Amino acid sequence: MKKIMMLFALGLATVATQAQTRDSVAFQPHWFVQPQVGVGYHVGDAKFSKLLSPAAQLSVGRQFSPVFGLRLGASGWQARNWQAHPKAEYKWNYVQANLDATVSLSNLIWGWDANRKWNIYGLAGAGLNIAFRNGDANCLAAMNESAGIPALQNGGFEKLWDGTKTFFAGRLGVGVEYDLSERVALGLEYNANMLPDKWNSKKGKSDNLDWQQNLLVGVKIALGKTRKHITIEEPVQPVVKEEPKPVVKEEPKPVVKEEPKPAVEEKKPEPVIEPVFTEVKVYFGFASSRIQPSEVSKIDQIAEYMKTHPDKKLNIVGLASRTGKWQYNLKLSRWRANAVKKALVARGINGNRIKTEGKGETKNNSKESLSAVAVTIEK
Repeated sequence: MKKIMMLFALGLATVATQAQTRDSVAFQPHWFVQPQVGVGYHVGDAKFSKLLSPAAQLSVGRQFSPVFGLRLGASGWQARNWQAHPKAEYKWNYVQANLDATVSLSNLIWGWDANRKWNIYGLAGAGLNIAFRNGDANCLAAMNESAGIPALQNGGFEKLWDGTKTFFAGRLGVGVEYDLSERVALGLEYNANMLPDKWNSKKGKSDNLDWQQNLLVGVKIALGKTRKHITIEEPVQPVVKEEPKPVVKEEPKPVVKEEPKPAVEEKKPEPVIEPVFTEVKVYFGFASSRIQPSEVSKIDQIAEYMKTHPDKKLNIVGLASRTGKWQYNLKLSRWRANAVKKALVARGINGNRIKTEGKGETKNNSKESLSAVAVTIEK
């Protein structure tokens, strides 16, 4: 028993440890396709509901990192506006080629998490807008001219165009996605396209830009794996062997016959004070709850002590480093404490004599005890 207590107080000799491995999940760059449909809105001389038109967008892109991506796509369908005096509706069609850069705001702020379902992103880009079928506006302008209504008076078509016209556009937008699986996500996106004042055939105040806006719903489908599983191998520690101690053979001592002594009243032996059970720390690898081979002998010594002291109880407190999320570190510290308890139960110790607790990352943790389990006798 005394030998066991000395081993706990002085620490165990260094032994060989095998290479340890741990699994991790990393982001993998991938291509994706993103079809979307919804409504378009163009600012004009009418109520909001009368300025809505159908809109669609189809994009193909690549996500280069958890934060940054590029996509190339085509959007368009129909635009709608109204003449002020006399009140009359006119429509035209357009197709726009877009090149957008996307930034995941969620991953930029909180870091990439393979278990996160929601993703908020922003986009900025440029487009080439091809407008056509502007016959409604041309017909209204001809009717106004035949009726003698000046263009300035009817809020009409000072910048009227016909045939097919090409305009450059700037784009800004924001969207939100929800992952249904590793490769499929539902999304809602708002984007605004800034076009020259001539796009709607009308002159705005001080040649203001024409704004064409879209609200789209759709699905984003990855064309490959978005995550990869990697195995990290930790280095093997060298084997340290203890040098055997030389055996010293003692020579027999001569036997001396002692004279009998008079009987003396025997004194009661003084009570033996057992050494106090000190704290024992069982160390673990980074982000691991598996007991390392180098720590197995500590478990054996604790189990032997508990068998020789059936009235004792143990407190096992799990700790973790201050890297990563605190929720995960708290779970990891509990797993470590339970791993030591299971090992003791497997060696014949009653689980009712063992109390476990996980404290996760605590400010009081010293640097060398960040990945350990502390074992003490319950007071």
